[in-house]
Amino acid sequence: MTTDEAGVVPTDTRPLPVITPLPAVPDPAFERFVRLVRRQLGVPVALVSLVDAQEQVFPGAAGLPEPYASSRRTPLTHSFCQHVVTAGEPLVVEDARVHPLVRDNLAIRDLAVVAYAGMPLVDADGVVVGSLCAIHDRPHRWSTDELAVLADLADACSSELQLRTMRDRADQAARRAAEQFRRTQELLEERSGVAEQLQRAMLTRLPQGDGTALAARYVPAHSGDAVGGDWYDAFGTADGALVVAVGDTSGHDITAASDMGQLRTLLRGYAVDRDEPPSETVRRLDRAMATLSVDTLATVVLGRIEHRPAGGHVLRWTNAGHPPPLLLHADGRVDVLGTRPELLVGVLPEAARTDHLAELPAGSTLLFYSDGLIEQRAAGRDIDAGTAQLVEALGGQSQLPLDALLDRVLARVVEPRDDDIVVLAVRTDPLA
Repeated sequence: MTTDEAGVVPTDTRPLPVITPLPAVPDPAFERFVRLVRRQLGVPVALVSLVDAQEQVFPGAAGLPEPYASSRRTPLTHSFCQHVVTAGEPLVVEDARVHPLVRDNLAIRDLAVVAYAGMPLVDADGVVVGSLCAIHDRPHRWSTDELAVLADLADACSSELQLRTMRDRADQAARRAAEQFRRTQELLEERSGVAEQLQRAMLTRLPQGDGTALAARYVPAHSGDAVGGDWYDAFGTADGALVVAVGDTSGHDITAASDMGQLRTLLRGYAVDRDEPPSETVRRLDRAMATLSVDTLATVVLGRIEHRPAGGHVLRWTNAGHPPPLLLHADGRVDVLGTRPELLVGVLPEAARTDHLAELPAGSTLLFYSDGLIEQRAAGRDIDAGTAQLVEALGGQSQLPLDALLDRVLARVVEPRDDDIVVLAVRTDPLA
């Protein structure tokens, strides 16, 4: 402890801290400490003083004269506590009027500080930022017991100060986290908005030509993104055929949507201007994916619905690893247009592709769909069981309008979904 017994002036070794803002208002906890100091040591004045390079303030004060009792602050010209902070150790003065460190301090004249005992207050970073001090207006020899009591109270006061600091830091961290979360939500909403626009741009406006009617639905997976890798497409060609496609790119996020966009555009470009079998169109897609380094895999079913000169329609299609189309006859029967499995697109540039043919009687309905409709891992249902349930849901429903038919097949989907769903329905000779 620093005393005035030897008349030696301690050397200050630490700069004054920067405390922003200094709390120059009464604080109930610190007020309690100064009341304890006055009661335990019998002094007229006790202070909790926080010091920075400009001033000292008193969040806890008892016995100060005016105007300091109201302002709760003094300049450093009136501060003994600054020496506790700069030295980082207690300061004990029996008679300030003769002590070489403080004898010129204006607190002697203006605040009647004669005897002073100050113990360091340490913040959460271990820095001395102030003092808990006891003051007499006359000379006083501080006993060992008095100083021990003051030191114990200063330790408790430091703990309160540290708790405040940690609580303030936690509050600040919580506010920063809340702001970051808010910003993240904004970015996600912005990202979702852009992705949703991308998805909508990729979903075809369905043609409604002579001899056919179409309806389609897209339902995103229950994920953070409202987009995915499933798609449908339908358009007429110059030779009068109706090209239909349903595909499923791996994933259901914005990356999958971007991959889907590339495949859909390539497939549409190849199929629109050539009267060629669907298998040849998909072979060209395989080769283009290898040449352009399109690094994704996808299942695709591509078909051409052609009008026969003698009447009626026929479906010519190829299937690259996709669930089989279903054919709902006008009499309510359902055929599964199953074929021998073939590779997904994007696996081998020269993968074998096969065409298949099916007659489409008047009033029949083709249903193309992605595996999200029939395979629901969360519900423990595999593709075979899902296909059987879908066939059952379609059976006998040939008289339903297409939109109502799609409502029926989607109503059987178990929530929550873990994959996207695409459904495309084509009815031939709808007025038959």
